[in-house]
Amino acid sequence: MTQERPAMARRGDPKYTWDDTVAAIGRDFSGGRVHVGQEKIDPSSVSRYCEVWEYGNLIYWDRRVAKGAGYKNVVVPWSSTYQTFTYDSFWRPGQPSRFSPGTDKNAMTANVAPREEADEQVPMPPTTQGIITDIQIEFFEPLGIGDRLTAKGSKLVNVRVRETRIGYGAFMNRESEFYNQRGELVARINRGGFSYNAGAKAPQQSGSARRS
Repeated sequence: MTQERPAMARRGDPKYTWDDTVAAIGRDFSGGRVHVGQEKIDPSSVSRYCEVWEYGNLIYWDRRVAKGAGYKNVVVPWSSTYQTFTYDSFWRPGQPSRFSPGTDKNAMTANVAPREEADEQVPMPPTTQGIITDIQIEFFEPLGIGDRLTAKGSKLVNVRVRETRIGYGAFMNRESEFYNQRGELVARINRGGFSYNAGAKAPQQSGSARRS
């Protein structure tokens, strides 16, 4: 059985060019949607996270140590901010099953779409491949036990059209922000990716694409 190419790789519309993508810099493509973590961060969740990675810093484990270091409560490791305590749950009562009727016992369950897949599409020409290139996170407030995170925004902040050894396309960066339940900015994340057509070359008439 042929595996379908991931949706994140197939993007774009023939009516657009990379000039349209560049012109969209500064626009927010979240559609105004906000994503609120399903639960408040609890001690057991932090312990389970830390034990897997063997994080031994006691500010992640002991409230007295954390308060002695100037924090309000047990601190949540910074590395869990984006991938762990901001995502929606896989399933909740009342939602349809992720196991389709008659599914083979060895088949994978239906995956939950990444938060970015719910964003409005950036105007861009068709591409067949996509890779993640970089993730940068700037932190403003420590995350602690009892906090509940909200993710907002998906602003296009950078577009660089390039011809590379693997193909022709554009490097793009989007920016989102995370807030706690008090409305305090906790972190700002910048996600980079390269959308491209494998093996393609920059159009001869275009002088905007650089080679790298």
